[in-house]
Amino acid sequence: MSAPARQMRIRWGGASDRGLRRSENQDAMYADIGLFVVADGMGGHLGGSVASSLAVRTVAANSPSTPDELLAAVRHANQVVLHRSAAHPDLAGMGTTLCAIAVVERDDSRVWCLVNVGDSRVYRYQSGELTQMTIDHNFVAEMIRAGDLTIGEAADHPRRNTLTRAIGVEPEVSVDDWILDLTGNDRFLLCTDGVTNELADFEIAEVLDSEQHPSEVARALVRQANDKGGRDNSTALVVDVVIDSVDVGPENTAAAQTQANPDAGGTTKRRSWRRSRSR
Repeated sequence: MSAPARQMRIRWGGASDRGLRRSENQDAMYADIGLFVVADGMGGHLGGSVASSLAVRTVAANSPSTPDELLAAVRHANQVVLHRSAAHPDLAGMGTTLCAIAVVERDDSRVWCLVNVGDSRVYRYQSGELTQMTIDHNFVAEMIRAGDLTIGEAADHPRRNTLTRAIGVEPEVSVDDWILDLTGNDRFLLCTDGVTNELADFEIAEVLDSEQHPSEVARALVRQANDKGGRDNSTALVVDVVIDSVDVGPENTAAAQTQANPDAGGTTKRRSWRRSRSR
């Protein structure tokens, strides 16, 4: 007996703000039916925003459909940012974090592929539990993993924002990646450290534990980050995934294969890149 046909529905929403202490917003995001990207730029006047937007544009333009293609797209973004920095002295030293999730093909089935460089994060909220899916690449995170620093000590460490890995800084970049099954009833959060430096995980979980549309949830996270201090740009991209069984007869078997259908509400329904704007 064949397995029941399934249909995947995805809806999403994002929000971004420059915060209360920064003069510009150097974050960027991209959202499409099967690809979601967030980046947090660094590097002087304009450099950070150029780096993050270039990285996001490059990954999106590659339209990755397999895990290898997504990894290649991130490495291509590293080259694009590095070359732009070398060609323009006013952009020297710029770089960006980047995290992304994509629905890709692997072994004749669809799965999530997650990638990360830097300390922007991907979380999964499922059945009331929040899990950080990515690993931070910054100085204090490395020290915590080595056992040389406690989480409490890291909160106020002077080098807590010093990245150990970024896009566009070195000719080669190491990209972390993970594969997740499409289980359905998941809520993913992609966010920059402007959110996570202000909000504890339990506070993030409280906001994600809502039946509101992802766009409302994303705005609530950014608003709370500002309420808690707003020391940095903050960006949140929330993605909901629902997988339904489809009851079809034999004549509709071909049409009942797993498919991605957007249910984006007030968000974009076409392939589009958005650089974050300050408000």
